Amino acid sequence: MAVETLVGTLDRITYQNPDNGFLVGRFVRERDANPVTIRGNFTNVHEGETLKLLGNWDDHPRFGHQFLVESYEITEPTSLEGIERFLAASLKGIGPVLAKRIVKTFGARTFEIIDTQPELLLEVPKFSGKVLEGVKAAWQEHRAVREILVFLHGLGISAGFADRIFRTYGLMTQPLVKDNPYRLALEVKGIGFRTADGIARALGIAADAPARMEAGVLQVLDEVVSEGHTGLPRPELIARAAEMLEVDPARVAPAATRLEGDGLLKCLPGAAEDGADLLMRPRLFKAEAAIAAGLRRILAGRPLTRLADVPGLLAGMERAGGLYLADEQRGAVLAALEHKVLIVTGGPGTGKTTILRFLLGLVEGAIAEIALAAPTGKAAKRLAEATGKPALTLHRLLEAGPKGFARNAERPLEVELMIVDESSMIDTLLMEALLAALPTHCRLVLVGDVDQLPSVGAGRVLGDLIASGAVTVARLEQVFRQAGESLITAHAHGIRKGQVPNLNRPEGEDLLDFYFMEESEPARIVEKIVLLVTRRIPERFGLDPIADVQVLTPMHRGLTGAQNLNRVLQDALNPTGQEIVFGEHRFRVGDRVMQTRNDYEKEVFNGDMGTIAAVESEGGLLQILFDERRVPYERKDLENVSLGYAITVHKAQGSEYPAVVLPLSMQHAIMLQRNLLYTALTRGRRLAVIIGTTQAVRMAVRNDKPVVRHTGLPARLREPPPETP
Repeated sequence: MAVETLVGTLDRITYQNPDNGFLVGRFVRERDANPVTIRGNFTNVHEGETLKLLGNWDDHPRFGHQFLVESYEITEPTSLEGIERFLAASLKGIGPVLAKRIVKTFGARTFEIIDTQPELLLEVPKFSGKVLEGVKAAWQEHRAVREILVFLHGLGISAGFADRIFRTYGLMTQPLVKDNPYRLALEVKGIGFRTADGIARALGIAADAPARMEAGVLQVLDEVVSEGHTGLPRPELIARAAEMLEVDPARVAPAATRLEGDGLLKCLPGAAEDGADLLMRPRLFKAEAAIAAGLRRILAGRPLTRLADVPGLLAGMERAGGLYLADEQRGAVLAALEHKVLIVTGGPGTGKTTILRFLLGLVEGAIAEIALAAPTGKAAKRLAEATGKPALTLHRLLEAGPKGFARNAERPLEVELMIVDESSMIDTLLMEALLAALPTHCRLVLVGDVDQLPSVGAGRVLGDLIASGAVTVARLEQVFRQAGESLITAHAHGIRKGQVPNLNRPEGEDLLDFYFMEESEPARIVEKIVLLVTRRIPERFGLDPIADVQVLTPMHRGLTGAQNLNRVLQDALNPTGQEIVFGEHRFRVGDRVMQTRNDYEKEVFNGDMGTIAAVESEGGLLQILFDERRVPYERKDLENVSLGYAITVHKAQGSEYPAVVLPLSMQHAIMLQRNLLYTALTRGRRLAVIIGTTQAVRMAVRNDKPVVRHTGLPARLREPPPETP
């Protein structure tokens, strides 16, 4: 589609989002009195300004004929009417009447007069000295802003990012960016190292400049957080940064040392698995130290309540209910009351919920302040249903808000027994917040399956705590859910032990809870997924294809990755309807979506699933329904939302679905691991279907070597407690 150019005046701003520059307005073209509607992202533009727009026309079904702006330039108005509108809209103290007098006096020379001889404005009738001072200041700022925006646009920076940069640095933008463009990656949201690096190249900064070396080291550390690491061994950090920067590692090592001296890097000596120093960003360095200190504090504290003859009370409960615990279950219940901190870990069907029911029964009436929580809304809801007690997400328990958690060391939770389910999902920062908010007398019980994938966020807290020996662990091995009742349970425990499941369908069986479909071609896998989700599963199992069936996948990209599967499933399940376009995404009313980042202001958190209830395209607004709560989204918020028909296995942790469908083929070879397959399979409550190859299943089961997560928590837990003065 050919790009068109419009030149004219921004007559009126109908809607403007101050956070991202998105604007809808009325535009009057030169030599055409009929206004047109324009929309796009603009930086620091005002009514009355003359613009040169590049873009295309669009016929929107609701909002009609519009010009979609791809880029623009701000130019000085040339017509006398345009000059009048600009003066009245942009310069303090000048209204429409005075603007008309100025233009009548100086005509087309108005801007030249204001720029070079502003005192001549006093010749205009009723133009005071006070107004002159305001006009001079406003004009200088106008010129400065214009120069800054021209400077940024000349570096290839988009209007949206230019606006963010200007909002961050103001009139100091140009000298600060010229001095060190890499600071943009640290200080301006949305600008990463690669964008800053492109700006630096445009400014002629050398490829081996010290500022570039330092920015590269920080960029690598920030990137590996998304891989689950809280830090990197010094040699690995230097090697990865050198590779990314395409320089000799000898140029990078001094940069890391300088960053340590400046406090932007922290060193934990000998904390890496191979004994190397672990280099970390200060925030995660502090968080791991706080976790270790918080655990020591709670372990050293005395509980407020001690129950007498707990074994006798437990035996009485068993007799009264006619349900008798196995030895390892009984040991876990007793340990929860004997020790201040306990981890209960085990796979599906090992009785974790039964342990919690007995524990809550024992303390009923003795301990009043009890809190139950889980990392996600779905996990909290399941915990409440299983125990019959109220349960919250950890974020809501800790009263998360825009400024952080309201519950903390200064305002701790009023709780004597804290039970957290799905603890394998807890990352480093969330565990730091939880421990900070627990009073010293509190008992803490962490329940989770350590054989699942570790948390999406940085760290492997549950695994590190278990491996450290710093806290008591009750590992449950005995399966109480009969294998004959559930192929999901039987296969999951076999996989955990390294046994390749029998993928053949048992003879004579009608409806099973596990199926395997052999298919090696990615395109055919996609076709079968669509058929299963849209027809086969709903028809045979009576499940809703959008609400009840979740496609899980090992990867984001590729034909069988989450991105492509979401597009295909959206077209199959929700092909039409009111929609909004955001980048490469189309969001439609009725779509299943997932939040991808914590938003404390909205009280919506990473991994929360919702449904789009309404779309308002002109204002860029979505209404998303999360557990019957409508949450408004503006355009700037959409970068934290993705379609949720297909999600990665990592994102599914802590959730269960009536049915899951998993593509698993050799195209996923890099991701084929035992804990990934185990986690995916155990997400299905009534049904799990794998579409792929036997070879891929075997590879996943046999690959029991977990991907290394570099964390400093084990070293912190090994540190001796500080001496009491």
